[in-house]
Amino acid sequence: MHGARTCDKNNICFCRGGDHIGPCQQPPKCVNCSGSHNAKSRSCPVYIQEQKILELKCRNHITIGEARRIFRQKNANYAESVRTMPAVCNIEEYINPKFESLLKTVNDRGANSSFVVQWNCRSLRNKKIWLHQPPFSNADFWIFQETFFKEDDNLSHPNKIFFRTHRSNRLGGGLLIGIPKNISGRVIYSIENDPNQEVLAVEIHSKNLNFIIINIYAPHGFNIASIKRFLDSLSLAFRLSFLEISTSIILFGGSSQSSLSESFVDWLNNSDFSMLNTSAPTHISNPHTSSIIDLTLCSASIYNEIDCYVFDCTLESDHIPIVISWSKFQNTTRSIKTINWKPIITKSIEIFNTTSQPNIDLITDHISRTISAHTSNKILVDKDYPPWWNAACHNFSHLKKLAWNKARRSIATTEWIKYKKYRSKFKFHFKKAKENYWDSISQISRNPRMFFKILNKLSSHTNPNVKNHEIIFHNNRYVTNPITQSNLFAKHFSSYFHEVQPIPLDYSTENGFLNRIIEFWELKRAISKTKNSTPGADNIPSIWFKNLDDASLLKILGLLQQQLDFSALPKVWKHTIIIPIPKPNKDKTKLTSYRPIALTSVFCKIFERILAHRITHFLTSQKKLNPNQHGFLPFRDNHTAIYKIYSAISEARKNKKFFVAVSLDIKSAYDSVHVDDLILKCLQLGISGKAAKWMHHFLQERSFQIKWRNFLSNTKTSFKGLPQGSVLSPILYVIFMNDFFETLDNNVECSIFADDIFVYCSHHSLSYIQTKIQNTLEHIYKWCCYWKLTICPEKSAIIELSNKQVTSFPRITYAGIPLPWSESIKYLGIQFSKYNQNGHILRSLRNKALKKINGLKMLGYKRNGPRTKHLITITNNSILSLFFYSSPIINKFSETNLKSCNVIQTTSLRIALGVPIWTPNVILLKLAGQEILSEKIKRLAIQFFIKQIATQPFSALFHTPDRFYSHLVEKDAESLRITFRNLSCIPDHIISLPIFPHSSPNVCEIFLNDFYFQNKELPSSIISSDFIECI
Repeated sequence: MHGARTCDKNNICFCRGGDHIGPCQQPPKCVNCSGSHNAKSRSCPVYIQEQKILELKCRNHITIGEARRIFRQKNANYAESVRTMPAVCNIEEYINPKFESLLKTVNDRGANSSFVVQWNCRSLRNKKIWLHQPPFSNADFWIFQETFFKEDDNLSHPNKIFFRTHRSNRLGGGLLIGIPKNISGRVIYSIENDPNQEVLAVEIHSKNLNFIIINIYAPHGFNIASIKRFLDSLSLAFRLSFLEISTSIILFGGSSQSSLSESFVDWLNNSDFSMLNTSAPTHISNPHTSSIIDLTLCSASIYNEIDCYVFDCTLESDHIPIVISWSKFQNTTRSIKTINWKPIITKSIEIFNTTSQPNIDLITDHISRTISAHTSNKILVDKDYPPWWNAACHNFSHLKKLAWNKARRSIATTEWIKYKKYRSKFKFHFKKAKENYWDSISQISRNPRMFFKILNKLSSHTNPNVKNHEIIFHNNRYVTNPITQSNLFAKHFSSYFHEVQPIPLDYSTENGFLNRIIEFWELKRAISKTKNSTPGADNIPSIWFKNLDDASLLKILGLLQQQLDFSALPKVWKHTIIIPIPKPNKDKTKLTSYRPIALTSVFCKIFERILAHRITHFLTSQKKLNPNQHGFLPFRDNHTAIYKIYSAISEARKNKKFFVAVSLDIKSAYDSVHVDDLILKCLQLGISGKAAKWMHHFLQERSFQIKWRNFLSNTKTSFKGLPQGSVLSPILYVIFMNDFFETLDNNVECSIFADDIFVYCSHHSLSYIQTKIQNTLEHIYKWCCYWKLTICPEKSAIIELSNKQVTSFPRITYAGIPLPWSESIKYLGIQFSKYNQNGHILRSLRNKALKKINGLKMLGYKRNGPRTKHLITITNNSILSLFFYSSPIINKFSETNLKSCNVIQTTSLRIALGVPIWTPNVILLKLAGQEILSEKIKRLAIQFFIKQIATQPFSALFHTPDRFYSHLVEKDAESLRITFRNLSCIPDHIISLPIFPHSSPNVCEIFLNDFYFQNKELPSSIISSDFIECI
């Protein structure tokens, strides 16, 4: 079938059912209804009927067969309806109008066209109608597997050119690649002919961008050798590969793994490809199990530029389409932001000196306008700049180009001297910018959770103004107005408020430690700890504070002291700018696919940091908090929380006890905290006086706005919850959860890290555990109702982790809802399982490491320009730190499992060093300056235990100094004894930490000019606070 009377391709017409050459001599005739119109006419009754059936199917999420039967029953006469089987349900009562607007507005989504759609269609002949619907209708490229097309089958499209293969004399198979007609492409043929796999590669040429699309179908496994030879023969650097491997791979959700699958995983780790879809399942089999066998790979050099998500419908196939977008195909602008700090600091000092009675509102307003006046944004031309490209590089590059144009047209020596001068300056600034950029990246990688933010930073540096999604789907409509979209986000992120009777609070009791005068060293420490992040609504970054002189900082110190004394907060301190950031691999037309990032005032953060430092010092030194609280506290972290649970499980297995654990999920934990309840708990712990009053004013009636596509939403007010991005929020939430332990029944223990709650109990009797856990959950329910929190039973889980066999699991409920029993449970990134627990932990860590290895390939691409030392630092901080983090548990793994950890280390170091795969591990570790990972894990575990002994008064493990070996797993205790024996010492020789980490530091400063306190304008209270004795 085709639209024209003359055939486009081979001059062969199929409209009339016969073959002929040249123009068709007969009038048009539809092969579907035999009407006198073209087969592609939208007025065809069969086409209209199929559209209605499709609409009915999509609207109610039923099969196409059921939709066809319901449609026929609705339009049938009496005789036909008697012979028709009844439908499953009355569809008219449950019609969802979602797809009515979808079918009407599908043509309006052209501005947000996706780049590629990959789909195993399982016979494209009877699914062509789906090609007119999203995501295919707005995709530039189609990648199909198993089209079942034969050699004489035809497919045409007004905007697409197709390249395809067919399975000669075989059932199934058939590959297809569709590209736009305004883009040229050619097929790259493979020399080898493997009967077990199909390969279709097309080289694409689009304006200034050339790349290769490779479509592979391997129903019986992936032949690594032949595919590797074919990939090595390709010349272009940018490659997109779409594979279907119909064999099970454990790494991607399979239950078992073949040798071919293992070789594929090994090849992927050592190749230049990175995998995009690693979590969402793409194949749904008959027993309602899902796995990932449709794989999308891309060259490591473009990994950060490509986004990928799995569609939400199978479209009558057992495979789900995968939608891929590439930022290079979007119209984006690039700019460089430049701030001239020298006049800003000079003007700021002048403002402090000329203002007789400064206040925070006045100072903030003047400084904000000064920074805005000296800030410029330079729009760059559409060019592929390196990620470290800054204003100096851009300016000297432009001057060098102008000097080159003059020098080559003139024979004067002065022009060539000028050109060489600008060229040398450009090289200097280019090299300096690159070094500074990768030094900052290495600093960021110290936090292992920031690895994927590093990739985003790299992407946004080259493409800072990434185009936001222009269409948001809400309430069965597509919204395109940016102001309306920002208001929708504001409504989505705002919490629903219930009117609550305020609690009478008494601040009269003074806490001398918390409410003392703010000292100068506290201010300087808070400024040094504040990161150079994006400022809030006042537009004052932390670098402004770091460049001020001591005299100006003393003025700021006086302003902060006024805050503590009078609690008169500026409005900008209680205002937040929220930016929606898309979640990875999610549909960007939905509001739920975004998470909020809050931008608050840096001025306020500095004061919060001073107050949070004092509160943490007070609570820890006075031992006000439960030792099973592990989050955001000194001497306690996720290491201690995980090891305490692991040792409890090992103890239960050793004594042949049952061990039942419950993981609880608090719904919107930080957003559900009521301010008056929190301040009441602070007063009960001794946090009183001016500090408590300031926090109460800080948390009440905060406002926020959504910034979306450079537009601000209407201002919303939040009456409850802890502000996101606040420095005080973590320690305040710890205070709020401190009395949670009063809900525990006898012999029931609990571990809390922020909003992660893990309740567990061990005993010889399972019915005893059931009674204790059930009583505890009832107490927890009452506690949550009293403090207005909600626990989601559907997101909570319960598990039995002993070695004993359980024939029937007891019924344990929360709020009358039974909790689901699980085979494995995750807590703080560690996967606990009843069977093969070490294997589950290793597999989880290995999966995380392999995802980061994909990103490391992109970082190591030569265009990004990292040095080897930077890649090794990132490898240690982001990939190997996964095993460092779990070293107190992994150190007890078998030698086989430890060797698997070593493979991750050598794989990542080979990528970082850029050495071939056959490089011996001994030479590899020598070049990287590393020790073998298995030995380092054991060493770090010993260091962890020694550190806990050294911090006995505050440690979560050894808070009772006697018999500290009893708190350890037997293997760890024996390893510690051997270590002390080898060092010829005893545990009493370990030096305890003499200085509390939150005490005043002993700093020796050298002043070349007058001392900062030699100023008559300073009040005597500020000067005397810096001296031990004063007159």
